[in-house]
Amino acid sequence: MKKTIIGILAALFTVSLLTVTAFADNEKGVVTADVLNVRSQPQIADNVVGSLYNGQTVDILAADGNWYKIDYNSIPAYVHSDYILLRTSYLTSRDGNGAEKRGTLGEEVVEFAKNYLGTPYVYGGASPSGFDCSGFVYYVYKNFGVTLNRVAADQSKNGYVVERSDLMPGDIVLFSRTLDGYISHVGIYVGDNQFIHSPQTGKSVEIVSMSSGYYNYGYVGARRIFK
Repeated sequence: MKKTIIGILAALFTVSLLTVTAFADNEKGVVTADVLNVRSQPQIADNVVGSLYNGQTVDILAADGNWYKIDYNSIPAYVHSDYILLRTSYLTSRDGNGAEKRGTLGEEVVEFAKNYLGTPYVYGGASPSGFDCSGFVYYVYKNFGVTLNRVAADQSKNGYVVERSDLMPGDIVLFSRTLDGYISHVGIYVGDNQFIHSPQTGKSVEIVSMSSGYYNYGYVGARRIFK
């Protein structure tokens, strides 16, 4: 009887090992839920040890069934895989010769945004039929599982503060036309001191220099969504 029990336990242990898939050291995921519970074990019933929020990036150690084992403040913990988007699922693309290449998540945001160059400005628009400035940024990030605030002034509260000297592709850049600094325009930094945006009525989504006119003196800050 004792040997039978040991045999059953050994079999169960072997099966459980088969469900765990190790990840590379640099595997990361992005939280797509508004608030995601972090648990001590891969079970709903187990204690919640913390929370993650929409757009946060996590280091993934392994996959265990429908759960990801993550590094949570240097402690192994678990989150449900339904609410994590693996960065590698959209970080791989092809260059002009068909060779595989990898970019940062911010660069992928920019490449996606470029698909809508020439889309007309539509006040209140947040779809490929027409965008206003914040609607464009909202729509692009929504594709990456992140729900930003809808208007420019509120998007200035999303993500993390970035200095102008530290801008990276994918960062949200913010502009004001008034002395009080009220955010009235927003776009996505492309790199090389340029950004992509939906400017105003009568124009279309375009890439422009941040050194030109209003975009230079009206610049008030930037936010990074993926950290």
